[in-house]
Amino acid sequence: MDASRRQAGASLIEVAVVVAVIGVIAAAAYPQMGVWVTNLRVKAAAREAANTFLLARSEAIRTGTNHIVFFGPPGTTDPGGNAIEDDGGNSVPLLILSDDDADCVIDGGEATDTVNPETNVSWGVTKATAAAPGDIGAASYTTGSSFADISNNAVQWVLFRPDGVPVSFTGTGGDCNTIAGTGSGGGALYVTNTNLDYAVVLTPLGGVRVHGLAAAGSNWTN
Repeated sequence: MDASRRQAGASLIEVAVVVAVIGVIAAAAYPQMGVWVTNLRVKAAAREAANTFLLARSEAIRTGTNHIVFFGPPGTTDPGGNAIEDDGGNSVPLLILSDDDADCVIDGGEATDTVNPETNVSWGVTKATAAAPGDIGAASYTTGSSFADISNNAVQWVLFRPDGVPVSFTGTGGDCNTIAGTGSGGGALYVTNTNLDYAVVLTPLGGVRVHGLAAAGSNWTN
């Protein structure tokens, strides 16, 4: 009986030691877990942006209706001053508009799709010292978007025609005053979590590529 108790006591001590060791390892690994989760979120944000472009393009082709992608930080509006929000009035980083009346403004009754923001992900770059490969946008990539209108003024939108080609437009006075032609809709979106930068490049004909960058001075990767 005594021997059994001594054996049981030794087993409990061993369990306690194992639990303590696991606790130490977990405490040491916790900061790295946080970085890992944050990195997943910024990558997810980039993938969501790429999927948004692809969805808007496919829907424009399918429906024969102009589709516009609006993007930007809280406070971003369409040319008519309408906020980029979901149905609940919450700011969203990306919104697809089915522009049924072709006025480039979010009107009541027009279909929209939105993307929810990712925690600890912001527009712009932290590490990048140059635009991503294939980014032909005329605006500054450091702000989070290089898209520009025909006058090279930065804009927070791009329009997909029914043939799937992205084009820029000048949005002043609550309308799309000037819609540019083929080749004008190329640009890129940039997101960061301070550890990683991602670029989502839209080509002039509607192709999409995602690039990542993890260290200042390094090259963008595919």
